[in-house]
Amino acid sequence: MGVASLSLYSIFIILAFITSLDAEDEAGFTECSQPFNCGTFKNLSYPFWGDNRPKHCGHSDYRLRCKENIQHPVMEINGQDFFVIEINQSGKPRMITLSRVHPCPTSIPIPIPTPTPTPLNYPPFILLTATENMTLFSNCSKSALSRKMTNTSHTIPCPADGKPRNVSFIVRANKTRLVGCREKVEVQVPKEALDEFNSGHLDLSGTLLRPFNVQYSAYDDYCYKCLRSGGSCGSNRASSFVFACYCRDRPYDVECALARRSSTTALIERKHSSLEFTTAAACELSVSTITSLHPNSFPN
Repeated sequence: MGVASLSLYSIFIILAFITSLDAEDEAGFTECSQPFNCGTFKNLSYPFWGDNRPKHCGHSDYRLRCKENIQHPVMEINGQDFFVIEINQSGKPRMITLSRVHPCPTSIPIPIPTPTPTPLNYPPFILLTATENMTLFSNCSKSALSRKMTNTSHTIPCPADGKPRNVSFIVRANKTRLVGCREKVEVQVPKEALDEFNSGHLDLSGTLLRPFNVQYSAYDDYCYKCLRSGGSCGSNRASSFVFACYCRDRPYDVECALARRSSTTALIERKHSSLEFTTAAACELSVSTITSLHPNSFPN
C-alpha cells in the first residue's frame, strides 16, 4: 500500500471513529427515552430497567425480572425476592407495593432507610407501612409441637434445593428462646397483618405474604433537571449507581447542554471540533505524504 493510500485510509478510520461515537450517544438517548412494559405494568421509565431495557437506562437497585408465566415482576432487595404488586410513578411520594415471593420466613428484614441519606447516597427504599417483629421458632421437638396449650404450630411451604417441603413454626411473642426448638427467626411484617393473625382472622402464610408499601427514590432532583433540559435519565455505562443524563449530542452528568444553549449549537460545536481535528490530521498526513514522495521539495 502506497503512502498516499495509507494517509487516506487513516483519515477514513478517524472519521469512522467519530461517527461511531455520535451513533453510540444517539443510541443512548433513544434507548432511555423509550418507556417499557413489564408484566402487568406499562410505560415504566427510570429508575426501572430489565427485560429488554438496558441497565444504563435505569438504576442498579431497580431491576425488574419480567416472567411470562408470572403476573407480577420480581425485584431483588437485600438478596431476597419480592413481587412488585403496584408502582406509583406519579405520586408524592413515589411508591412501590411489594410482597414476599415465598411465605417461608428468613432473617432478612423488610428494607429500611440508612440513617443519614445524602443526594449521592440516598436509600433506594423507605418503609411506609407500619410493621412489627414476629418471632418464629422452628426445628422443634415433637414434645414442643405437641404442647397445644402453650404452643400452636403452623405449617407453611418452605421449598429447599428446588424441592417442595413443609416446615412447622411456633409463634411466640416476647420470647428469646423456647424449650425444644433449635432455631429462631425475627420476621418484620405489617402491623395490621400481625393484629389479624393474633385475633385468629389470618393464618401464618397470609401474614407473611401481606403486601407492604415503600417509598422509592433515585436521583430525583438530577432526573428532573435532565428531563427539563430535554434529556433521558439513566446511569453511567461504567457504573449503574452513578447518574447520567443522555442527550442528543452526548451524555452529561446532570443535564443537557441545551439547558444553557440550543442543541443545534452544541451539535455544531462538536461537529466543528471533530472536523478541525480531522482536517488537522489530514494536513499533517498530506505533508508527510508529499515529503515522503519528494524528499527534496522542502528545504532543510
